[in-house]
Amino acid sequence: MAVTIYFATNRKVVKGGEDAEIGEAFHPDNIDELRFGKVAFAGKDLFKKDLADFMDKAKISLAPERLDKDDAARSKLGSAAVFDAVREDMLKKGDALIFVHGYDHTFREAAGRAAQLQQWLAGGGKDMTLLLFSWPSAGAGVGRRTYADDRRRAEASGAALGRAILKATDFIRNTPRAERCDGRIHLLCHSMGNWAIRGAVQAMRTFVGDNIPPLLDEVILTAADEDDDTVQARHKIAPLLRGCRRLTVYYNHQDLALKASDYAMGNPDRLGRSGPRRKADLSDKVAVINVAPKIIWESKGANAWAADPTGHQYFRNNARVRQDMVEVLNGKLDEEFLEKKERRVNDIGSYWRLT
Repeated sequence: MAVTIYFATNRKVVKGGEDAEIGEAFHPDNIDELRFGKVAFAGKDLFKKDLADFMDKAKISLAPERLDKDDAARSKLGSAAVFDAVREDMLKKGDALIFVHGYDHTFREAAGRAAQLQQWLAGGGKDMTLLLFSWPSAGAGVGRRTYADDRRRAEASGAALGRAILKATDFIRNTPRAERCDGRIHLLCHSMGNWAIRGAVQAMRTFVGDNIPPLLDEVILTAADEDDDTVQARHKIAPLLRGCRRLTVYYNHQDLALKASDYAMGNPDRLGRSGPRRKADLSDKVAVINVAPKIIWESKGANAWAADPTGHQYFRNNARVRQDMVEVLNGKLDEEFLEKKERRVNDIGSYWRLT
């Protein structure tokens, strides 16, 4: 069994072609320069394995690209080739998911996480085409210096991610109606990947103002290493609400990685640890899910935390969270969750707890 992940990246291409290698530095010409391709992994249930067991066996293929400065119509774009392949996959599978990874990931690690996520969700009943946006995290380990460096890299990569979203929107607009698929496109950002989507939103605003193109159906911000007012602040992520049908925040107040971001790094309260700062002015498009009861309070035994020792990776390894995410990605309305109170309890308004 194999899984194929499509990607866009502003990382430096170390080696191109069918046996490509992608590095940890920015693209040498421009930080918002994009290259596209795909990564293939062999094996099933990769989410049950350590990344080290399979990521080095990945087959990375860079989409060929040839730019004609004199006649743009004669250019061969890697983005067009990948988007067309995604379209073909979506005709078979239905929906697609854009995934933006977090802190401390090499390209191969990010691609491996994307493959794990794809198979994890497919195992829960949501088999989707997966597109990875990989920003140039250094993958140099965890520490104050590497954190600050990666955060700068994520923020600077917003322009590239914004370009990728706008290019995808243009591709769909220029595709004849008879050739389009009817699948939905979703977005999932984990940890510091939420910092990159903030940069993407603000970069897109320089081109389209607040009219962010409505490309996305469900947006999921999980374990977000972002300020707790970001979904309400116009200069942060709030304009993304114009470009999606619904935005769901998953948070865990015992997330040790975000505790470190709070205290050691001197950041404001993190969205992924406390949820949005103010309830009064929260958009009706936003749903907030407290996952702590299923991750912390019911943990028992000496090995209870073995699968997620920091409480930060639940989006890809906690079965109850996956169940909720699959229902969200399938478009289940908030009021429909009230019909099965054993799964989710309504705290107040758009605030929920997993049970």
